[in-house]
Amino acid sequence: MRHLAALLAAVALGAPAAAAASATLRPLLLERGTYGESFTFVADLEDGTYVQAGLSFTNLGPGSTKGICRALVIAPGGALWQAHDRFSRSEISWRDGGDERLGVGPCAAWVDGSGTGVEVKLDGGTLRLTTAERPRRQAGESAVHVEGRPYQNEVLLYRAPVSLELTLPHTPTRTANGAGYLDHSRSAVAPKDLARRWVRFRALRSDRPLLVLGREGHDGAFGPLWSCREAGCRREESFTADRRGGGRETSFAVEVRGEAPLRIRSGRLLYRDAPVEDLGLLAPLVRPFTGSPVTYVYRATAQDGAGAPVEGILEIELSGE
Repeated sequence: MRHLAALLAAVALGAPAAAAASATLRPLLLERGTYGESFTFVADLEDGTYVQAGLSFTNLGPGSTKGICRALVIAPGGALWQAHDRFSRSEISWRDGGDERLGVGPCAAWVDGSGTGVEVKLDGGTLRLTTAERPRRQAGESAVHVEGRPYQNEVLLYRAPVSLELTLPHTPTRTANGAGYLDHSRSAVAPKDLARRWVRFRALRSDRPLLVLGREGHDGAFGPLWSCREAGCRREESFTADRRGGGRETSFAVEVRGEAPLRIRSGRLLYRDAPVEDLGLLAPLVRPFTGSPVTYVYRATAQDGAGAPVEGILEIELSGE
């Protein structure tokens, strides 16, 4: 594990100059059976569309290293398009230099002179999300060890102006602008062992910035747990996430405890993600490694002190339900 920790430190992400070679998107592709790594793009668009796109890598489950490409688009009225596919190690590529490109099958993310982008081409649809900003560390590093194995997460873009170009089967191409986010995680911890639950809140288009990341371990300990505002980031002590209702009526009231009270209330449910449930007959093969996590994604409101409420996106990820 000391070797893995050294590798993580050696490729820690910085803020490369525009003319310098970038290694922001370089995956480790370790052979360890519990290895996992992901780049996750999120966008909240001015017309109310919500977007997620990601490239990830894992050794969990049958077979060797796998690359996964996925996309999720939720229209203002609630219509959903999602696509995902898995690719072999031979279909994963990374190119460095002044222009950096990470490929997974027909999907790619890049950092070049024009900025940063991701493109997903699956199931006859194409999603392309771009920003003129280049990745740089936005918040303090989130790192934790579980039974000696490391997990690391970094925020690389936050409230970056983004443009979406989306072409779906039998539908004209449409474009939209908004604000985006990118984070990167690496882990040698099996997902089922990593956390009891996570809370994530991202205010991307609101007048005031607010970013919250919280993890509660299976041992009841909290960390990483921090919040970021315009004045900077600070560590928090603990959180509660009170759940009400069930199914599509499930809601959450989150209270983050620390230097000052921070309360987050879920609003309209955008999406419930239960990837293992969706595997059907393959689920029993995967569940011993991943558990059966469920994530609820909401539009939500945060009350931070005496100021006006902050609108954003709330994610509650549970190890199971």
